[in-house]
Amino acid sequence: MRSNLLIIAGTSGVGKSTLSARIASSLNFRKIAATDTIREVLRASFTSIERPALHRSSFENAGGSAVEDWKETVYAISEGVSAVIERSMENSESLLLEGVHYVPNGEILDKWNESGGCALGVVLRVSSEERHRGMIAMREKHNGKSVDHYLEKMDRIREIQKEMVVCGEQSGWAIIDATEESNVEEIFSKRLGKNELSL
Repeated sequence: MRSNLLIIAGTSGVGKSTLSARIASSLNFRKIAATDTIREVLRASFTSIERPALHRSSFENAGGSAVEDWKETVYAISEGVSAVIERSMENSESLLLEGVHYVPNGEILDKWNESGGCALGVVLRVSSEERHRGMIAMREKHNGKSVDHYLEKMDRIREIQKEMVVCGEQSGWAIIDATEESNVEEIFSKRLGKNELSL
């Protein structure tokens, strides 16, 4: 059986983790990796002085634009993310990768497909800022940080989302608004089917 890669990228508060768990169960992905987890592992090896981007949120201000600062956090864990994907590809293991620390692009999807597997990239978004705020407000804490930590930086979070959508559209990724679809699993299943993924 060929291996499959599904990447679900999205900014903070759009429901990536919850959705990924549901999708993994309904579509039988046995291996799930989160970029947050990869970041936590790398944090144990590098101090905030050595790799400051590892030790801040994807949307925190580091002196640049929201997109520039986010891409620094993406770059900080890029080797770890690549290693997880490469290992799964080499072992012909299906993988569902989710997180904010990924710039949607076609390179890894093409490489996976060329290896004999099938790959699909998805940008999960929330179009309505009000709904997005509401989804974040419903969470108690995330990564040990308060809801206010996120709501106070909502403008930066939304800028990152905008960039993710643009990159996704340019790379042929599926763009899905979780709040507008009545059955997100069905939407994913149809899109996976169109890409001939065999799980």
